[in-house]
Amino acid sequence: MALAIFMGQGWSALDGKGRFSLPAAFRRPLQDQCTPDSSSMLVRALDGKPYLTIFGDLQAPEFQKKFEEKERIALSLGQDFDDEAGYRDFWSGIQSVSIDAGGRFALPALHAQHAGITDSMFIIGAGPQAELWDLDALRASSPRNPIVKAALELALKERDARRGGKA
Repeated sequence: MALAIFMGQGWSALDGKGRFSLPAAFRRPLQDQCTPDSSSMLVRALDGKPYLTIFGDLQAPEFQKKFEEKERIALSLGQDFDDEAGYRDFWSGIQSVSIDAGGRFALPALHAQHAGITDSMFIIGAGPQAELWDLDALRASSPRNPIVKAALELALKERDARRGGKA
């Protein structure tokens, strides 16, 4: 089953109610990845990744298939594979988050802390999921895509202006 993919980039600043807003270009793919009338998305944190990912509940079985394929390959190569630890590490970092019709949502505190996201985030389309980055962490990762670099610089300037020039 082919599901909608996330493309492009954008950014969001925290509003007065503690919510971010998913840019419009990301809302349709998310809606297409969710069961009908869903008002939530899945947010995932992974060890060793400085960002969060979001996707719809219909995408979860696709990730499960990829996990099982990694297990099959490891076992076929005679490598150890602790499926219980793998499942626990992968699935325990996922949380369902409510999102309204305008794309507004609040990040779970531990997820935001993991990614260093405070008052703003940069969103990058990454195929079956979208990545949520702290702007400074993304800059430090030295993104290679020239459009992402240019959009990130604009977002940093706007974020800094909102902060009153304080980074």
